[in-house]
Amino acid sequence: MSGGIIDLGPAKFTNEGSRDAYMEMIAGLNLEPPVIIKPNWSSSMEFTESEILDWTLSSIDAEVLIVESYAAWRNKLFIEHNGPRDDDLLKLVGNQKKKDFRENDKWFLMHSGIGHVLEQHGVEYLNLSEELWANRMCEPQLVASHVESRMGVLENKELYGLVPERLFELKGGTLLNLAKPKRSLKAHHVSLTLKNLFGMIPSPWRTKYHGENDSLLDQNIVDINRLYAALFEVKGVIEAVFSTSETLDNILHPIIHRNLGLIWSSIDTVELDALVSSQLGLNPEEVSYLRLAAEKIKPWNEDTVKLGMASPIDLPYS
Repeated sequence: MSGGIIDLGPAKFTNEGSRDAYMEMIAGLNLEPPVIIKPNWSSSMEFTESEILDWTLSSIDAEVLIVESYAAWRNKLFIEHNGPRDDDLLKLVGNQKKKDFRENDKWFLMHSGIGHVLEQHGVEYLNLSEELWANRMCEPQLVASHVESRMGVLENKELYGLVPERLFELKGGTLLNLAKPKRSLKAHHVSLTLKNLFGMIPSPWRTKYHGENDSLLDQNIVDINRLYAALFEVKGVIEAVFSTSETLDNILHPIIHRNLGLIWSSIDTVELDALVSSQLGLNPEEVSYLRLAAEKIKPWNEDTVKLGMASPIDLPYS
């Protein structure tokens, strides 16, 4: 193991952020094919960069499929109008049509350089929203039978009908959950791997899955994680090599922190999120979706939290 990589209980960690260290950490996850990669492309301000994706794909000698859904904030307007709250922009973004999402996604792949990386590696990008719009969803009964025999009954049974046929056919492989440590002053405090899988809900209009005042968000985050944990071996990476963000009171104005060089990896995303939360100075019990995951998926080891508290990460958050 490289000198820059250390063991932190259930996870590996480095703050060097080098290509070699990253690739070593990916190799250490022993990703069994087929490999599904869920990046974090929720915003055009800060996202899983083309360099990170290139390093990831260079580390995997197996069939790979990149998956992501459309997102309202992944567009040029979000960059051009970043600043004080703009009700007109919020209204415009909130009323995007299918053609807008498609045009924005084409722009994003070019703007980010990700399209070039996908082409260079010959890797397919499966847009989950397009699968939904084309009615290429697996039969809900098949999904429910598979999930419930492994993870129990989901609270939101609608999710059984939101698994693309293509993904169901690949079940048994590995889902690499590629997240960023994004802080917020809202009730959830931080977005890590479990929150990243919320983007596996194919509809780009995910407001109803948040519920009024986010009342349904925790349950849907945990349910989508339970669903995909039943279909795949889910493993996680949290990275802030080139960027990560915090949001105060305005989603249109995230504060972007750059070149921190931080990377974590683990075969257990609940343990990983508990560790990183505690390293960032948060009590995992106060991260509501993580607390629910401990009840519905598995509890984290209290030694993980103690280890995280003893190994704090001083991020440049306000």
